[in-house]
Amino acid sequence: MSSGTTWRAGLGEPPTAPALSDVQPGAPRSVPLAWWQPAAGVAAGALLGLSIAGMWNVRAIDGLGVATFVTPLVGPFEGMAARFGEFGYAFGARFAVAAGLAATATASNLATFSLLPGLWFAARAARTAPLKVPLIMAAVVAAIGSLYGAFIGRMGPEGAAAFNTSGIRSAQSFVVFGTLGLALLAWAAYRASLAARQSSEGPELSRLFLAQPAVTAVMAGLIAGGFSLGRPLAVFREFLLYTSQPNSALYGAAVVALQSLATMAIPLGLLVCAIQLGRVRASATVIAPCRAAFISAVAMGGGGAFLVFYWGIQRVWPWLGRWGFQLGLYQ
Repeated sequence: MSSGTTWRAGLGEPPTAPALSDVQPGAPRSVPLAWWQPAAGVAAGALLGLSIAGMWNVRAIDGLGVATFVTPLVGPFEGMAARFGEFGYAFGARFAVAAGLAATATASNLATFSLLPGLWFAARAARTAPLKVPLIMAAVVAAIGSLYGAFIGRMGPEGAAAFNTSGIRSAQSFVVFGTLGLALLAWAAYRASLAARQSSEGPELSRLFLAQPAVTAVMAGLIAGGFSLGRPLAVFREFLLYTSQPNSALYGAAVVALQSLATMAIPLGLLVCAIQLGRVRASATVIAPCRAAFISAVAMGGGGAFLVFYWGIQRVWPWLGRWGFQLGLYQ
């Protein structure tokens, strides 16, 4: 007997399509938040990101990364590109790891950490294979790094030196990081809209495509991989010059992809640990989809605001930023 016949016979209620949150065993009921709650959360996250950007001590953070990772692994990095004939191809891999790790918590990569809550929730949704989320993200980051590395390697030493001038790097970081910041803010707004409605509502595209864990991982990988394109960090510039010396697109693709993965090693390591902990304590980590969307939106709002303010607004109007230096807190 069909479900429609059963209903007409008075034996039950007409069937309804289950909400996405209902198809996951053990998932709590997703109660949408009041419209102002996600908006206030994103605004609070953005205010925190803006405050961190304004107080950012670039000299201390960049110096810490160099002292912690670069000096122990490769020694003084200044002028290293001119010594390619002495150190050779293999040294480029070590240089890549050192430069990548040094960039982990710099202003050109800090917003990566704002992606982690959303990635963790995506991994929770991929119940049978949660580790595919960090793996997909890492693959996308490496792919972007390899393309950029092929570009740098193909230019050769003279082209890379011209491309690496401070004026070009400054303009590149302004455009790239500003764009990535706006992308994060747009993503935060989308996640906030999900928190304010039932997960089964909204356009079919957002429910069936954008909600997929793999799609979340790809989008996060595109943003995180993009940080390598505009990074003006001094050790990264020297690494790119070293990479260009053989005038080989293949070599450039390999070592810059390695550098990109090294940059993501700590964030992805934290994500994998959180995923594994969540698998062990599943009952304590089940969160309604609306709450997950809210938390993700707040985090990405903070990361997006940091990028837009630090790399965009205060580049145009420097007096709006560098609060710690203006107040005499930093030397």
